[in-house]
Amino acid sequence: MTTAMKSRGSVLKAAVVAGLIAGGAAAGFHFLFTEPVIERAIETEEQLAQARGEAAKVPLVDRRTQRWGLVLGLLLYGAMWGLLFGLAFRVMEQRLPPWSPVKRGFLLALLAGWSVAIFPFVKYPANPPGVGEPETIWYRQALYIGLIGLTVAGTALAGWLWARSQRAAAVLLYVGFLTAAFLAMPSNPDPIRMPAKLVWTFRGLSLAGLVLFWGVLGMAFGWLTRERLRRRETWR
Repeated sequence: MTTAMKSRGSVLKAAVVAGLIAGGAAAGFHFLFTEPVIERAIETEEQLAQARGEAAKVPLVDRRTQRWGLVLGLLLYGAMWGLLFGLAFRVMEQRLPPWSPVKRGFLLALLAGWSVAIFPFVKYPANPPGVGEPETIWYRQALYIGLIGLTVAGTALAGWLWARSQRAAAVLLYVGFLTAAFLAMPSNPDPIRMPAKLVWTFRGLSLAGLVLFWGVLGMAFGWLTRERLRRRETWR
């Protein structure tokens, strides 16, 4: 195996491990702080259903299984995004500033997290159980994924201009592109019948979980790739 192949493999391995660490951190956060809010949302949904004279819905999966499913899901989420993060780092490595591995990892995590998580969340924030009609779930998913695609495309184009020293054009294009995408995409079609305080508490915790995930991913990746940088400097 060539040195270049070993280097690529070490980057991807570090990225996946960093993703698992970030997924574990996010899972712990949501397990401690978001799960109680979900419980309150479920109780509120049941009370509203009773007030409307509707029968209580029996969940297909019990709450204990849902909790552990959350942990497993976030670990898989972390591994998937970690792998994609590593691939993006390999493509953009030569274009990133010559900073320390931790700073470079954090910068890339900031760009990636903003593009695929934070900005789409601003347009389509997460809602607690009981908000959202089953009939519109695929439509809502399509809107969310579509906005992610637009945001990533805009970030890539702005980054391409920035790398060619067209920084003013990059900033103007990026701001204009995101503004147009935000205004052009349809709003969430579902009404919100939950108490506003409960909804906004859930949204705040969901956003905090996203920030935590991407921050930990970037810092863990930078820390794990420090050894790779040392070896590369030794080979020189």
